[in-house]
Amino acid sequence: MSPRMSVDELLEAVARNAALPDELAEATPPQVYTSPEFLELELDEIFNHEWFCVGREDEYAAPGDYRATTIGRDPVIVLRDRDGILRAMSNVCRHRMASLLEGAGNIRGRISCPYHAWTYNLDGQLIGAAHMRENFNKKDVCLPQFQVEIWQGWVYVSLDPAAAPLGPRLAKLSERLENYQLSKYRTLFRAEEIWDTNWKILVQNFTEGYHLFVAHAQTIEPAMPTRLANAMHGGAAYSLYEQGRVPGKSYERNSDMVVDNPLLTEEERNKAVLSAIFPCHVMSVTAERTFWLSVQPYGVDKVKVFWGADHYPGAVPDDPEERAAYAAELKAGFDRINDEDKPIIGAIAQNAKALAAKPGRLSPKERTIWYFQQFLAAQLDQKAVAVSCRPTS
Repeated sequence: MSPRMSVDELLEAVARNAALPDELAEATPPQVYTSPEFLELELDEIFNHEWFCVGREDEYAAPGDYRATTIGRDPVIVLRDRDGILRAMSNVCRHRMASLLEGAGNIRGRISCPYHAWTYNLDGQLIGAAHMRENFNKKDVCLPQFQVEIWQGWVYVSLDPAAAPLGPRLAKLSERLENYQLSKYRTLFRAEEIWDTNWKILVQNFTEGYHLFVAHAQTIEPAMPTRLANAMHGGAAYSLYEQGRVPGKSYERNSDMVVDNPLLTEEERNKAVLSAIFPCHVMSVTAERTFWLSVQPYGVDKVKVFWGADHYPGAVPDDPEERAAYAAELKAGFDRINDEDKPIIGAIAQNAKALAAKPGRLSPKERTIWYFQQFLAAQLDQKAVAVSCRPTS
């Protein structure tokens, strides 16, 4: 392939790639990772319309609890208002577009712009604007609101007011996860980082078990060997693979996490269920904990990673100090895993620019990538149709 392909050519390549049967599936065309124009198309056609994970519902338990985040190009505030409604709204002041909030925490009062002190209620309604003319009506100004949906305890936001509900698209995955009772899991720790890779490379890496015996030979492989990784058939909105666990072995901790979940079968206790909720939420679910990432592109070779772990009730100590030590131990385990992945997926992002870069055949253990590519093609389908319908000269 040419190192510089037009968006039209890339759309055709993505469509051809997605149309390959499972047994002939190939890796993603490298220019799909490196093209700034293709990223702009993704922002328009995917990030402006799809659902994105912004944390767990228990992170927004009290009125005023909030997190400032970004979805695609849009700064977003997610918060619980005074009436207990979980909201997502623009983090851009309606005056001169300053950012209103940063980070995460609890707003005890109201949202006040740091530039000119325009002030908003927690429902987004403007209630204060000093030194304005008498013909200015504050009631006419409100922060734009976005859709919010809860699935399995995770909070998702879509910028698109017409976005179809997420839950029905994940019905089969919900059935697979039913016995884990994920809505009962509670936040253990959170982290935000910038990684040097393309967002698609990171999503694909997390959801396939083919690389465990090499990249994670001393960490994951002894506890969850590649031979026990089984890439399942997913759906239009998600990929799925199940990872067998070696009884008595753990890669992320030294101490035990005791779980009293009577719904789980012995088979479920000895597996991890890994999934990508397309486009950007990847997760690993076990009887005692979750480990998940929600990613957003910061250019073609940088990605913001919001990640963390949650625990099943009773699986961690109640004592605050012991609990903090437990969370630190678990995070250190996942940090080791992430640090093993970072140089590899960073190199992939750079190598995709090479003249000799060309996609190879996928292993059956990488079926998750096949599903991700089908999602990508489907989201960009209207653009691809427009390309295919153009008259030839």
